[in-house]
Amino acid sequence: MGPYDLICFDVDGTLIRHRTGKVIWEVLNRRFTGTDSINKERFRMYRAGEITYAEWVELDVQGWIDSGATRAQIVESVGEFEHHDGVLETVWELKKRGRELAIISGTLDIVIDTLFPDHPFGDVFSNVLDFDAEGRLVGWRATPFDLYGKPDALRGLAEKHGVPLERTAFIGDGDNDVPVVGVAGCVIAFNPRSKELEQRADHVVRGSDMRAVLELLE
Repeated sequence: MGPYDLICFDVDGTLIRHRTGKVIWEVLNRRFTGTDSINKERFRMYRAGEITYAEWVELDVQGWIDSGATRAQIVESVGEFEHHDGVLETVWELKKRGRELAIISGTLDIVIDTLFPDHPFGDVFSNVLDFDAEGRLVGWRATPFDLYGKPDALRGLAEKHGVPLERTAFIGDGDNDVPVVGVAGCVIAFNPRSKELEQRADHVVRGSDMRAVLELLE
């Protein structure tokens, strides 16, 4: 079935990549707290119901604040990431075809602002960082639309744009994208890191070139 009128993207691992496979949270935790183990432990705590998603975000970002993180330092860390091949060509081609494009991601707004300063995404759902006039990190706003909240964002966007859910598509790569399976009309696993997403997605795309999804979205 096609075309899909509303196409939503994850960010870390989907639109962008890090040479070590890390996501922005891992890179910043390592920079400002000096450890990788904290990421696995907090994910375990979240999955076990010991902390909420918002509390998880708070633990990470407050640690960066306590370490004196600044916008310039965070932008420098974002610079470790690059677009997957063909990403810009893909999203602009979809826009040219008249599709509504959106981001639904657990990434940080500063990642999108830095790597996609002029982008075709009409709606962006992500975590937000707040800085003071001197550029010091001072606060955050946790997105309600990561993990199990992603279907809620998708449903809201479909209603906003008057698009039936069966004419929506979602492109992601991780465990936090699994909840959209069965909600979006088409789910594409792009170089999936998640075995469950790989098994349940409508399509699996391997390789680093995002342009491969274009023929699936015609």
